Amino acid sequence: MVDEVVEVFKEVAQISDVKKAKILNVALNEQSGCQDVAVQVLWSSRNLTSLERSYTSTDYLVQGEKVISFLPVPVNKNVELSQTSATGKWTALVVTSEKNQEEQQVIVLNQDSSMKTFDLKASEKHGKVYSDGEFGCLEWSPDEKMLAYVAEKKQPKPTSFMTLPKSGEKEDSRGQEFTFRDEWGEQLVSKHQSVVCILNVQSGEIKCHDLTDQLCPGQLVWAPGGSGIFGVAFLGKPYRLGLIYCHNRESKLFHMDLEGSYSIIEESANFRSPRVSPDGSSIIYLRSEVGGPHAKCAQLCLLSLSDKQKRVVVDVVHRSQAIEEGSCFKGIYGYAGLPRRCWLNDSQRVVFSTMKFDNIILYVVNVVSGIITELPHLGSVQVLDVCDDWVLVDFSYISQPNQILLGYLPQQGQERQLQLKEVTCRREIPGVPNHYYSQWTFINDTPHPELKYSDIPVSVIYYGPTSLEQGNEKRPLICWPHGGPHSVVTNVYSMAAAFFVKLGFSIVFPNYRGSLGFGEDGVNSLPGYCGVTDVSDVHKATLQCLHRFSDVLDDTQVFLFGGSHGGFLVTHLAAQYPELYKAVSARNPVTDIPAMANVTDIPDWTFVETGFPHKHGKVPDGATLGKMLEMSPISRIDSLKTPVLFLVGKNDARVPPSQSFNFYKMLLARGVQTELHLYDDCHPLSKVDTEVDSLIHTALWFWKHKHTVC
Repeated sequence: MVDEVVEVFKEVAQISDVKKAKILNVALNEQSGCQDVAVQVLWSSRNLTSLERSYTSTDYLVQGEKVISFLPVPVNKNVELSQTSATGKWTALVVTSEKNQEEQQVIVLNQDSSMKTFDLKASEKHGKVYSDGEFGCLEWSPDEKMLAYVAEKKQPKPTSFMTLPKSGEKEDSRGQEFTFRDEWGEQLVSKHQSVVCILNVQSGEIKCHDLTDQLCPGQLVWAPGGSGIFGVAFLGKPYRLGLIYCHNRESKLFHMDLEGSYSIIEESANFRSPRVSPDGSSIIYLRSEVGGPHAKCAQLCLLSLSDKQKRVVVDVVHRSQAIEEGSCFKGIYGYAGLPRRCWLNDSQRVVFSTMKFDNIILYVVNVVSGIITELPHLGSVQVLDVCDDWVLVDFSYISQPNQILLGYLPQQGQERQLQLKEVTCRREIPGVPNHYYSQWTFINDTPHPELKYSDIPVSVIYYGPTSLEQGNEKRPLICWPHGGPHSVVTNVYSMAAAFFVKLGFSIVFPNYRGSLGFGEDGVNSLPGYCGVTDVSDVHKATLQCLHRFSDVLDDTQVFLFGGSHGGFLVTHLAAQYPELYKAVSARNPVTDIPAMANVTDIPDWTFVETGFPHKHGKVPDGATLGKMLEMSPISRIDSLKTPVLFLVGKNDARVPPSQSFNFYKMLLARGVQTELHLYDDCHPLSKVDTEVDSLIHTALWFWKHKHTVC
C-alpha cells in the first residue's frame, strides 16, 4: 500500500505550480500590424529528490493566435525579489548569499548584459531586505535611476556586559544580547522595525528613512515623477499582533519625499495595495475596518492627487449588489490585494479578481462612474498583470491545473467581449478527468441563532466522479473544511486534492457561513457561534454530498481532514457525529481556545470568534474563559472515539503546537487511537518534505481505518 501511495504522489507532484507571471513587453509587429506580447511565467516545482522547491522561468511570445514558447531557464532560489523597469531596459534582483544568509546584494542587469552589484551588508545602512507579501516590494523610479524597497532597521550588534565597546560606536549595546524585540508573528519572524530604503543605482548611495512611533512601512510605490513614494505603515504600538492573513490591523497611508519627510494621508483603518494611475492623477487603494474578523469585505478607494479629495469607488457589500448585465457582485475580498499593475491605459478603469461564492471572478471597475463589470469565464480567473490594456490571468478549476491566459480589454462598455487565449498549454491529471467535479449551494434548514443570518447560503465543491463506472467500487469520501475561519475554498486546482482523488477518494469542500465571497453579512454571521453554525453547515454539506452521489459514495467510509480552524471543525465533527466519521487528520488544529489566548500571535482571534470584543491588554474574565472553553473541541473530548492523526508544525506561531500536544495526550488517556507527527515547519506546513510526509501519512491513516469500527 505504501509503494502505491508514494507512486501516486510522485505522479501528481510532477505538475508545476504557477508562482507568478508578468507581461514583459507589448510591441507593434510591423509585418502583421498587430501587437506582439512577451510574457514570462515563473514555475514552482516539487523536487522530490532534494525535497525542496525548484524554480524555472519560461518566456512566451504571443503573436496573434500563434504562441512561441522558449526553453525554461533555472532560477536561483536565493533571488528574494526581482523587478524589471518600465522600459524593460533594467532588471533588479535582491539576492541572498548561499554561504551567509545575512549577506544580501542588489544586482542590476542591463539589456546589453552588463551588470552592477551592490553589497547591502557592507553598506551598513540597514538589515535584511523584506521580501514577504505584507511589507516587501522592489520598485523602479519613473526615471529608472533609483530603487525603492523595505528592510529591517539597522541596530547595533548586541553584546555582553563583559565585552569592551568599540571606539566610534554611536550606541552602547552592551547587555542587550538577550533583550526581547517584538515582531510581526507567523511567517514574519525576525521582522521587528522596517525602514524605507532608496538605492541610487548610478552612484550606489543608499538612503534609509524610518517613521516615528514604531510605524512599520511597506508596500511602497513611486509618486508621479519620482518625487517621492506612497506606502502603508502598520502600527507597532503598544505591541505587535500577527499580521499575515490579518487584514484588520490598523495602518496608515502615507507619502514620503526623497529626503524622508513624510505626511499621513489617511489613518484609523487597514490600508493595502496603493496603486498610482498611469496619468499620475490619482491613487487607488483597499481599505478595511480595524478589528473584528481577520478577513472581511474591503472598500476600493480613490485619492485625487490634484485636490487631495478621497472617495469610495466600490463600497462594502453586505449581501449582494446588482451590476452590469444582470450579474451580482459580492464585494472585494482576498489576501493578495490588488495586482501590482491593475490600471488600464485610460486611467479610468481598474482590473481585479475577487471571490463570488466559491469561484474567483475577473472584474473591471470604472473609477469615474463606479460601474462594475463582471467578465464571464469558466472556473476561477485570477488576474496577475495588466499592461497596455492586455490582461494576464491564471485560470484553473478544482480538477484542471493552472493555465496562463492572455486577452486584450476593449474600450469602455465593451469589456465583456474580452477573449482570453492560451499562453501555456492545457495540462491534465492522468486518470482524473477534468469533469470530476460539481458545485452547488444550499440553505441550512436549522435556523441561525440570529435569524437575520439564516438565509445566508452554504456553498459546496465536490471533487470526484458524479457517476459510478461499471465494475468500480463505491468511493470513500473526505470532508475537508477550510481554515480561517474567514477564508474560502475556491474552485482552483489543488495538487493535494488531486492526490486523494487519484487514490480513489472523493472530496467535499464546504464553505460554511463565515466564509468570504458571500457578502459582509456572511462574514459577520460566524463570530460568537464557532463550533455551532459552522459545524452544522459542514456536516449537512457532507450529508447532502452523500445523498447526491449515493451511487458513487460509500456512506460507511467518511473521513475528516482540515487545518487550523478546519482542524477545529474536524475535531468537533468527530466528537459530535462519531457514528459517521471513520478517522481524522488534523493539521495544526485549534482545540482549546482559552489555552491559546495568551500564546498565539493573534490573541484577538480568540476573543472575536467566541463573540467578545478585543482590545490590547484585555485580560479575559472567568465567564469569557468559560465560554471559550465551551466552544472548543476539548470540551467534547469524552465523546470523541474516532482515530485522530495530528500533523503539527513546531514553529507555528499562529496555532502553537501545545494545542495539538495536549489534545493528543488527552486522547491517549482515554484510549483513543492517535498519532502525532511534528515537523520543522510553521502554520501552513508548506515545505516540500513536510507536504510529502503529511499527505502520504494522511492517506495511509484513512486506508488503515477504512473498515474499522470506532
